[in-house]
Amino acid sequence: MSDEAVTFRPYRPGDEREINEAFNAVFGVHRSLDEWAWKFPEVPGGRPIMLAYAGAKLLAQYAGLPTRFWVDGREHPALQIVDLLSTREARRRFLRRGIFVKTGEQFFEVYARSGRYPLLFGFPGRRSLRIGVLQLGYDAMPPQEIFYLRRERGAGKPGVHRLGYRAELITAGDARLDALWERVRGDYPVAVVRDAQRAARRLGGHPRVEYACFLILRRWGREGLGFVAFRTDGGSCRWVDLLWDHAHPGALELAAHLGLELAVQTGAAAEELWLNGDEAGAVRLQALGFQHQREPSLPVMVARSFDPALDINALHGRVYITMADADLV
Repeated sequence: MSDEAVTFRPYRPGDEREINEAFNAVFGVHRSLDEWAWKFPEVPGGRPIMLAYAGAKLLAQYAGLPTRFWVDGREHPALQIVDLLSTREARRRFLRRGIFVKTGEQFFEVYARSGRYPLLFGFPGRRSLRIGVLQLGYDAMPPQEIFYLRRERGAGKPGVHRLGYRAELITAGDARLDALWERVRGDYPVAVVRDAQRAARRLGGHPRVEYACFLILRRWGREGLGFVAFRTDGGSCRWVDLLWDHAHPGALELAAHLGLELAVQTGAAAEELWLNGDEAGAVRLQALGFQHQREPSLPVMVARSFDPALDINALHGRVYITMADADLV
């Protein structure tokens, strides 16, 4: 089969049913169209999805979720790369370069080199990582291993500084998260922008998953000093996202107390979280009973920059990463 028999084009409205069916077949899941629409909302200029076809048959997809990345005081339009797939039919075709790779190259050309989303990042599976390093520049920044923390239920320590703080259960898009991000972003010099818009998009409105989101304040104060979001199904209490003012360690202690209480209430065997790029937070959480372990699924983060003004090496070893960044929970 020659290269000319395969065509590449961006997503068009109406493609979603075929895309979702292919995703379910490739990964052996049963994602609904409602969940696909939640994950890939309409955005100005159209959803950033590149597709490969042979006639009317879908062969591959390379897709991204728009976000904003904060790097040393400047915001950059970015895409979190997700839902990469190639069908069995695609893998049977013998081309000079694989269909998956060519779909990725077309995606880069349309969405990254064009300047629309010049920063790309993601958490590829093992096969995608291997191919990506060999042919798509996934090692432009050395892949970042995930810093994984786990605390068995009942193993935690309370932390006395938490008593000066209180927690308020909030909706994911609470406007006070804008002020909190402005307050703490200096503590996170390389990170996805974590304001109200991002929280609402990532943690709100999921058709089958509910997140418990808390704003942390001084006991008698009104300013947000921390934010933590949990997911408690599946036998584990997962810290999906976290922000805290590093001048207020009691705010982090209270987040840890909330996690401990939720684990007990839901019968979770343990709490777990990712915490790259926050050494102070990792040290404090380990003092509260968390242990640094190897993440069971062995994920890594990769990134590429198509902006000459953004040196990808500025991200190496500095990116703040929580589970929310990976779109896995």
